[in-house]
Amino acid sequence: MQRDHIKQVESVTSKNLQGSKIEACLLLITLLWLAGWISLSAAGDIQSAENPVLQKEPIPGPLDGMIFTGALGPDGKPKDIPDSFVFENGTFVSKECELRCKYPARPYFVRSNGDRTEFISETECPYKDAKITWRGTIEGDRIKGKSTWVVKRWYWTVENTFEFEGTLTNKPASTASTE
Repeated sequence: MQRDHIKQVESVTSKNLQGSKIEACLLLITLLWLAGWISLSAAGDIQSAENPVLQKEPIPGPLDGMIFTGALGPDGKPKDIPDSFVFENGTFVSKECELRCKYPARPYFVRSNGDRTEFISETECPYKDAKITWRGTIEGDRIKGKSTWVVKRWYWTVENTFEFEGTLTNKPASTASTE
């Protein structure tokens, strides 16, 4: 009987040790996971735009120096909001959107399509969950395209499309190459 009692104690002790090992492993995994998130958060802080040490010089873009004056309006309706569309330092900005809602100049990307240059740029509002994606075409001294404005709220998302067009009013000092 004493041997049976010893076997039961050994069995319970063995199970408790196995349980402790599993708990220790789970705790270790949780701590490593948490440490990984903390280090990623810290890395994000170092690379933030507010850190002047990590800011790079702007990369010039092929459309830099071009300023188009025109207008924008809701898709399918008259374009009756005066605007200027500016390409400089590798960025694009709608001056009207910058003035009204503080949408900053953001990088643009281009591709050539025959005699036309197509571009895309996306900018985000600094104080609410909203962004504008600009897609346009430059042909000769004309610009035209569409912008999609999306604002997310916790209970719905609003999406509106606007058309824009304009005429080149300022040519770059050097000839822009889009190829």
